Amino acid sequence: MKTLLLTCAAVAAMASPAAAQRFQTEARDGVRYLVPKDESTQNDFANLIQSRAMEMGFFSWPIPTEKVAADQASRPRQVSSCSGHNPDYKPAHDFTAKDDWRETSIGQAKAFIYEWMAYDNAIKAKDCTCDTLKADWPVAVAAFDTLTEGVENHRIYPITPVRMRDQIKKDYDRMCDITMLLELE
Repeated sequence: MKTLLLTCAAVAAMASPAAAQRFQTEARDGVRYLVPKDESTQNDFANLIQSRAMEMGFFSWPIPTEKVAADQASRPRQVSSCSGHNPDYKPAHDFTAKDDWRETSIGQAKAFIYEWMAYDNAIKAKDCTCDTLKADWPVAVAAFDTLTEGVENHRIYPITPVRMRDQIKKDYDRMCDITMLLELE
């Protein structure tokens, strides 16, 4: 059964190289780099947001090199597990289909950027508590404004920020979760 699943995964990856590359990262000199999506698979606005995100440093972060002592029962599993955030911060998963799609796209993108910044802070501080799993909301909003300046299609706003947030969260989890192995270079 395991062999069959591995074979199916390999065939799917070969049949769809863009999907296989979707969340690929590379590690060099203690830094993880998110591999950009192939520009031919995106429109001009998505490519613009992606290139701005790379210029702003959202496609790289330090790789945790050691496990951090954390109470596994009470450590925050995600940014929204902590209290004390700016009242304007709304976790991306709190948006629903009932919300206006423009507000949802904008809100989710801002939340993903804020959460990326919070995970970056925690990794740099080597801390798995709510003390460092926070960021500066106005800075996240300013970053969102810079990323999306001149881009009129609200639906593509969250595409790059969710990739950034998901990948850095994996390193946060590797650092804090005793059951996960660190992925060193």
